[in-house]
Amino acid sequence: MKKIKNFFFSFVPLLLGFCIQYMVCFYLMLLSALFMFVIAPSVNGYYAYSINDLIDLWVNIDFNTLIMLVFAVICITIFGLWYYKSCGRNFRINIAKTFHPLQIIGIVLLIPGTQFLSSLLISYISVIFPSWLETYEELMEMAGLNEDISLFMMIYSICLAPISEELIFRGVTLRVARRTFPFWIANIFQALLFGVFHMNMVQGCYAFVLGLILGYICEAGGSIYFSILFHFLFNLWGTMASEFLKHIHPALMGILIIVGAIGGTFGGLYLFKKGTSALKYNHKYQ
Repeated sequence: MKKIKNFFFSFVPLLLGFCIQYMVCFYLMLLSALFMFVIAPSVNGYYAYSINDLIDLWVNIDFNTLIMLVFAVICITIFGLWYYKSCGRNFRINIAKTFHPLQIIGIVLLIPGTQFLSSLLISYISVIFPSWLETYEELMEMAGLNEDISLFMMIYSICLAPISEELIFRGVTLRVARRTFPFWIANIFQALLFGVFHMNMVQGCYAFVLGLILGYICEAGGSIYFSILFHFLFNLWGTMASEFLKHIHPALMGILIIVGAIGGTFGGLYLFKKGTSALKYNHKYQ
């Protein structure tokens, strides 16, 4: 009975994340409507805005960026406390006893590997389900995740999103699921929910694969800081490096993606595992 309870409770972080997102969206939309049609008229004496102005604001990239920034800050606060209080984890760590140079090198190598792996997945999906790719590109454009990305969206994507998402899925969801399942099942479970969280098929597919790797390095390394670092660097690459890669010849880029996806992903995981084993060995014989 307790395991069944924990299983259903494992869905709570995802559902709570959705609730926070919709509540922030509703609150900011209501606040903007009140300003346009209550506060502004009382100051100016006449209606300076129309319904069309309000709708234009709601679909504006900057407004949606504000929603995501507020959402991320709230999630970091709530899930950070949950992770710290209920999951028996401590944010204060001994760096020398937690990190090994090979682990960091492995994570750095994993970044291009998983980025190229994601590119391969997107390519296959675009061939099989072209409508999924169109929806994905439209969502990225609406969110402002393109070559004209704003400073605040960059702050959200590179800094706040990795922390909030890692706390939700690798921090809380994985820990709660581990009370019911062995790690490999709990890891698949949280990665699946991580894919669902992105609410589109293309991003959901590669987020699932990414979630598996994030869950592994978090569990194997024994600290959520590993998955946060990986997620931070992954988003940094996706935000900054894509422009440079456009200048590479398509044929060379194709070879680079295949070789990089295989070599970077497996090589990075191997080095991370070696670093983790070396760290445990050092602790054992200190």
